Amino acid sequence: MASFDDHLIQAKNNLIFLKDISDRSKYFDWQVTVCFYTAVHLINAHLAKCANLHYKTHEDTKLAINPERQLSTCKIEDNAYVQYVSLEKLSRRARYLCNDSSITDNSRPYLTYEKHVSRAIARLNEVMSYFNKTYGTKFDKIEILCPKVKAELPKTLEYFA
Repeated sequence: MASFDDHLIQAKNNLIFLKDISDRSKYFDWQVTVCFYTAVHLINAHLAKCANLHYKTHEDTKLAINPERQLSTCKIEDNAYVQYVSLEKLSRRARYLCNDSSITDNSRPYLTYEKHVSRAIARLNEVMSYFNKTYGTKFDKIEILCPKVKAELPKTLEYFA
């Protein structure tokens, strides 16, 4: 099974890839997906470190980190959890052209745009902040090169510019 360090290396590799593809004014779906799988590796590193857990499904992972679960030894802070779950939903939209909201029209495809990439980056930034606070791991600042995405980014991000 992958270790804490293995997952951290993969997360950092994903961040490098995100920077490499961030100069495109297309492939927004892949940028969102990379953000989510970077967070997946950070959360899996957390699970490996705190309880030597290695889950194979996103649902099992969410249960293990859910701050509402009294008996979980791996729960994370509320904000980090909410950001992670939201990032998963953005990634599902990007991968399957769907929207998880019950009030949407699922007869049409839901495409991914600049605003979705900027939201994904902001949510990943929060997961990275939690991970840094918990484990003292440093991340290099990633410059997002697509002007449209960059314009949508919050100005207060710690790890992205």
